[in-house]
Amino acid sequence: MKISLLIILSLLTLQATSYAEDPLVAGKAALEKGDIQGAISLLKEAVRKEKKNPQAYLWLGTAFLKADSVDQCIAALVQARELDSANAQIYNLLGDAYAKQNITAGAIQEYKRASEIDSTSKVLFFKLAEANRKARQYNEAARAYMRVIMLDSNNVPALCELGKIYYRAKQWPKALGVFDRLYTLIPDSLGILIQYARVLSETKNYDKLIPVALKVLQRDGSQSEVETMLAEAYNATGNNEKAVEAYSNKNPDSLAVDDLIRFAKALKALDNFEKSLEMYERVTRKDTARCDIIYDMGTLYMKVKKYPEAVTMFEKKIVCDTLSGYRFASHLNAGMSLMYLKKFDEAKDHIKKSLEIRPDNIQAWQTLAQDNAQLGATTEALEAYKKLIELANEANTNGEAGKYNAQLEEAYRMVGVQLLIDKKYAASADYLKKALQFKPRDCSLLLWTAQAYHNSNNKQEAKKYYCKVMEACPKTKEAKDAENGLKILGEDCGQ
Repeated sequence: MKISLLIILSLLTLQATSYAEDPLVAGKAALEKGDIQGAISLLKEAVRKEKKNPQAYLWLGTAFLKADSVDQCIAALVQARELDSANAQIYNLLGDAYAKQNITAGAIQEYKRASEIDSTSKVLFFKLAEANRKARQYNEAARAYMRVIMLDSNNVPALCELGKIYYRAKQWPKALGVFDRLYTLIPDSLGILIQYARVLSETKNYDKLIPVALKVLQRDGSQSEVETMLAEAYNATGNNEKAVEAYSNKNPDSLAVDDLIRFAKALKALDNFEKSLEMYERVTRKDTARCDIIYDMGTLYMKVKKYPEAVTMFEKKIVCDTLSGYRFASHLNAGMSLMYLKKFDEAKDHIKKSLEIRPDNIQAWQTLAQDNAQLGATTEALEAYKKLIELANEANTNGEAGKYNAQLEEAYRMVGVQLLIDKKYAASADYLKKALQFKPRDCSLLLWTAQAYHNSNNKQEAKKYYCKVMEACPKTKEAKDAENGLKILGEDCGQ
């Protein structure tokens, strides 16, 4: 019995020694302990000893990847793939390596192959989705995110990214199901709430929209688009009239501050601006510290053309609120109100401050251009209009085609006219023609375009646009001017 026990102990000792001397086992252990360089050294020895062992190359590739030696990682994993072409982990790691090198197409190929082998890994499908999204292959990315969600219906990151894809593509019905789920999982995310409100608005789910929009505005009252959606939802469901009716039956002096605010908002949604202001003013008498309603009051004063009061409200809002959205809108609206008061220098200061907060806002650049024009700062006005053109055209290519057509028409017109005044005729014609894309039968635009071509000695184009004036605007001053222009050219529209 003692002899047998000694034999067993000897065998166990020999086996332990054998494992300790096995570089693959030791390398894997070192890797798991975080000794990356030690693991690399041991695993190199392992592949020298076992050139046909895919596991050795796999672990070596893993170690190289952790050491950021990406080229060596890929070389090791390619060897592993040659030996074991059905191992999903090899393709997964190859995808990670290519992703580190920003070789997105390579990463996609490897992740796709890995997910074909292992169709139950949500991690693989998420990586595949992310790589496709980075490559702007949004349909493929959406399919991969959906596979993640099929495997894990509560996967918030996948739902968020899928929601973004549908949202940006304005695929509102598809987005609705995703945001319904997200709202259940993360009901307090402001970003999700704002997007969910838009989706509900676009799909005309007004009953569901109202509580979501109220939640957004409670968190961030500067979300003017959501406020508009809420007003539309109230109108669509008839809630505004009912709310106004209910509050009108009570003595306003008996209403609590929050009830007065709700009353004012309902009145505003019904375009009853004077009555809405009356309720807000009651609020300010009851609670002088209510910063949250000041911006709303400013916009109402603008609606009823009480511009000095509007400026006062917006300047108070700037002082009492640090949110960038409110500060931007307050500066811009204060600037516009001052323009109505013909205080263009003061207006310019506010408008420029709004652009410091949101330098890519198209309306702010338009307002700055208009203010500079009023000040006679022609060069600055042209610069602002050209910046507007740049931003609006960029927005058109980012899924907002047509949204800023009115601003573009004004900018092209104003720049074109100024260039005509400056006798830069060819350049003027280019801008005026672009304005005509939005108003092709505008008599003044047609005539200015003809005159720009006339003065740049382009007789054929000048005749063409003079004749367009005659056709579109008969019996007008522009038509008479066009007729005189044709006479000077020695041309006739019938020729």
